[in-house]
Amino acid sequence: MAMRQLARLHQRLPPSLPRRHATRHAWPPAADAAFLCRGLASSSSSSAAAASAAGREKSSRRTLGYLLGVAVAMVGASYAAVPLYRRFCQATGYGGTVQRRESVEEKISRHARDGTTTSREIIVQFNADVADGMPWKFIPTQREVRVKPGESALAFYTAENRSSAPITGVSTYNVAPMKAAIYFNKIQCFCFEEQTLLPGEQIDMPVFFYIDPEFETDPKMEGVNNIVLSYTFFKVNDR
Repeated sequence: MAMRQLARLHQRLPPSLPRRHATRHAWPPAADAAFLCRGLASSSSSSAAAASAAGREKSSRRTLGYLLGVAVAMVGASYAAVPLYRRFCQATGYGGTVQRRESVEEKISRHARDGTTTSREIIVQFNADVADGMPWKFIPTQREVRVKPGESALAFYTAENRSSAPITGVSTYNVAPMKAAIYFNKIQCFCFEEQTLLPGEQIDMPVFFYIDPEFETDPKMEGVNNIVLSYTFFKVNDR
């Protein structure tokens, strides 16, 4: 009796209930696809992150190498700049550096080796002055000399102290015309040197000079046939 009642109850159950009970733990196909896509996406993201990290590391290494190269180049340039800067200053006088020029002796030797010859004659005239308050007589021993470019010449100035006390003086000079001054080279000169004369004392002071032979070939010197060398003596104040 009980068995027949259970059988009738089973027949009255809806058909879907057993199927839901039987398949309630089954994984839906759509969920499988979504899970697979998420796995692939996660794997792709990990690969992309790894590649990006590797790229950044490579770029960092390349940047570091570039910076090290620039630093080495700058250090090398700083060492090289020292002699270059020194040569620049010597050539231009920049920064108060004494200019390195060809000496008179080097010019004479160079033109002697080259066999330089000239034919033009130049008249060098001499002038002498004293500043106000300077009790000296100061005159050129000769008024002029005639030389050719490439030749050297010797001239003298005479100074006499006409006061009753020792006097110290110093002289300055100039060459006219000014554009010819670069070719007028003094080998020996008394300018800018203090000279002390006792009362009534007289001295002769030499000027040994050289005219650069390039004077003759410079178009700017065309028509310049006279050069004037002038000296002025000033009294040095007592210390």
